[in-house]
Amino acid sequence: MKLKKGVTLVELLIAIALMGTIVIAISTMYIIGFKTFREELAQSQLESNAQTILDEITNDTKNAQSVEETYDSYASGANSIILKTPAIDSNKAIIYSGNSMLFDRIIYYYENNKIHKITFAELSSIRYRENNIDKVIDNKTLQLNFIYDPDAVSATLVTINVSSHQQVGKINRTISLVSKARLRNHL
Repeated sequence: MKLKKGVTLVELLIAIALMGTIVIAISTMYIIGFKTFREELAQSQLESNAQTILDEITNDTKNAQSVEETYDSYASGANSIILKTPAIDSNKAIIYSGNSMLFDRIIYYYENNKIHKITFAELSSIRYRENNIDKVIDNKTLQLNFIYDPDAVSATLVTINVSSHQQVGKINRTISLVSKARLRNHL
């Protein structure tokens, strides 16, 4: 009598159990890796966005001649700043009227978890294309805070704090960044 080679039911069940365990382990590692990747990507995007906003405010502050106490219906304070900035043409040259320098006003303010930027520009300024447009530059902000040294009226140095947040899955990510900007007339 010849014996046939084959697989017994017990061997087949053991092979299926081993394969199932391996598939579950690989799937779990993949899911955990994907979730971690997604969370780290969101954190990176949050940091990049907050840094971009902070850099924009810092650069505008460094280019400003001074901080104004009030302009139009706006006032500089803990959550807002009015920057008196030299008006510039398309070649980035400062615009004069006779011997007097012309100025644009750039206002940043925080309201309802949003950072707003509004520009009041001279007609001949390159910034005039954004004149009187209230632009929301971020809508996930926890805080925008300005600290004036020595005070808002005679500031020579401005400390800018930005905190943003983003919900990623069940995790709430928060980033806080700080920058200092010395106004151009106080180098």
